[in-house]
Amino acid sequence: MAGSLQDQLLNAGLANKKQAKQAKDLKRKQSKQKRGGQASVDEEHQRREAVEAARLEKIERDRELNRQRQQEQAHKAAQAEVRQLIETHRLPLSPKAELRYNFVHGTTIRHLYLEQKQIDQLARGQLRIAVLDNGYHLIPAEVVERIEARLQDVVLPRPVDDTPKPDDPYADYQIPDDLMW
Repeated sequence: MAGSLQDQLLNAGLANKKQAKQAKDLKRKQSKQKRGGQASVDEEHQRREAVEAARLEKIERDRELNRQRQQEQAHKAAQAEVRQLIETHRLPLSPKAELRYNFVHGTTIRHLYLEQKQIDQLARGQLRIAVLDNGYHLIPAEVVERIEARLQDVVLPRPVDDTPKPDDPYADYQIPDDLMW
């Protein structure tokens, strides 16, 4: 009994040549699959799905990055347009101006030295104050709409109308015109 198990089964009559050949072919295919490193059909399918999912995720990430880049570019372009509008339409501040005009920016009170004519125009809404590079500039009201269409927080809001309401109990007490705060 020195032969292989397959030979012994054939000699004993427990198996025929056809069964032996099928077993040999099956064994050869399994060993070839292991040597070649081929994965089974399920593993191959799972790997393909993982690759496809990673590809779709990368496409979505790229779209999001492109959208963010486009937003940044649009914001930079709007800032450049606002800068150009303010620089071309700003009114020069007179170095001889002696009247101090106080206004609120955020939570702090700031001031500019202006002439009386400019203060009156600010009160009527003909001029507005714009913020550019931590500096304050007077700009005409016609330009404000174009600036606010591009960026909102560049132009300071108009001063609040302080005319007394008809039912105000202090309406009879007027604030003097020469009072400066």
